[in-house]
Amino acid sequence: MSIIKNILTVCIPLLPHSIGIFLLIGADRFIITKILGLSTISSYLVILQISTVFVFIFDAINKGYYPWLFDKLNENNNDTKKKIIITTYIYFILLLCASVFLFFHGSKLITLIAGENYIINNNIVGLIFLGQIFGGMYLMVNNYLFYEKEMLLLSKITISSGIIHLTLISVLSYYWGITGAAFSFCFSKCIQFLLTWFNAYKIANMPWLIQDG
Repeated sequence: MSIIKNILTVCIPLLPHSIGIFLLIGADRFIITKILGLSTISSYLVILQISTVFVFIFDAINKGYYPWLFDKLNENNNDTKKKIIITTYIYFILLLCASVFLFFHGSKLITLIAGENYIINNNIVGLIFLGQIFGGMYLMVNNYLFYEKEMLLLSKITISSGIIHLTLISVLSYYWGITGAAFSFCFSKCIQFLLTWFNAYKIANMPWLIQDG
């Protein structure tokens, strides 16, 4: 009975988290289709689809990373924790450097993959891919909330980010078209990452400023 109770304690608070994920990566398509029309947003949807390669890569990395991380956190060794944080920051820097490349060459990459019919502004490609990169960075910090069993807090962050995304995309896509939609996606993923990092900073006993601990 206690096992069932523990499972429910973990799973039930994550239900809103799943809704928030849908708001971030699914519901926006209905809104921009209504505002811009399917023919106008076809390029946006193609970029979004191609960018999900990052999602699979980040998810695979995280599936291998978080069991190791939890073991190290259980050891409660300050030197190990400091190495984890330094490695995490290096990982963040590498991902952001990759995003800079996409702002300059993203359109060529999409054309290479999807064909000559999709010649798109580099900034649009860069914003969408940067949003996915923020998603990868988010996975590195949300593990601490899982470790601390803060599932309800995680759900609140995801729901809030999803609502921000839907609000922004409703307004910005009306005025800026798919550029506004791409910015909304990127901004909301950034907010999700920053809010999660901020709460992990407050809750998890880690040397976030490196010199701590």
